Amino acid sequence: MKRMRKGTCLRPESARAILHAERFAYAARRPLNVFITIKFPPVSRSGEKPYDIFRKKLWGNTRRRWNNMVKGARKFSPFDAIAVFENPPTALNSGRRHHGPLHVHWMLRWPFRKCERLIYFLRRQYQREFFVARAGSIRMGRVRYGPRAAAYLAKGIDAPFAKHFHIDHAPQGPISHRRIIISRSLGPTARKRAKSAGKDPLPKKRKGYYRKFRPVDLPRLVAGVRSAAPLQIRKASPKASQKHRPPNARSAFASSRHKRLSN
Repeated sequence: MKRMRKGTCLRPESARAILHAERFAYAARRPLNVFITIKFPPVSRSGEKPYDIFRKKLWGNTRRRWNNMVKGARKFSPFDAIAVFENPPTALNSGRRHHGPLHVHWMLRWPFRKCERLIYFLRRQYQREFFVARAGSIRMGRVRYGPRAAAYLAKGIDAPFAKHFHIDHAPQGPISHRRIIISRSLGPTARKRAKSAGKDPLPKKRKGYYRKFRPVDLPRLVAGVRSAAPLQIRKASPKASQKHRPPNARSAFASSRHKRLSN
């Protein structure tokens, strides 16, 4: 099988970075629990490209809100997120083929109780940049199994390498800018620091460490946001909700550091 042209697929190095970032987030007890999909129209109000608007306005503002929310605990609870741009090939009813719409899949760590405010701010910023936020332009869901969600983000990988990473390949079209964005807190430098501190950044087996807490119905919380139509979110069962740990809880690295200082 021949390799795809550069710029039309996700390179194997990028796919490995996505899978390792999600794996490291779970090992550090900072699992990525929210999945957001944003569709971009062809024209923006300011004339900027969707990538620049997402990186500066949506990603940047969300990161600042997280830093203000955690305040003094930013060192032990950084902003963790992964974003992948896609431009899949589609066909019209007339049979004409084209690519689009351009959209981004965004997996991040955010408290379930504050998802309603998050999607409100995202819709407001979206309307400022793209005139109007139509129904389905911004969708929010819950990540129930991190490796499956990470494999879905990496489905645009180069076809010959899909079997090696156990990914179902699906072409995602050409992208003229960077295809993925990963937080520094989940990058290779962060993993090296964790390894030097005596932690295993990429464990082979996943150990369940979630504690039971009050069930959270994410679709009900998000449904309160004013929009043209209700969001299409899969209904979460209360039984699965009890197995999740609050995403703003203290990380494993912070607790181990506290033990060393106390000793």
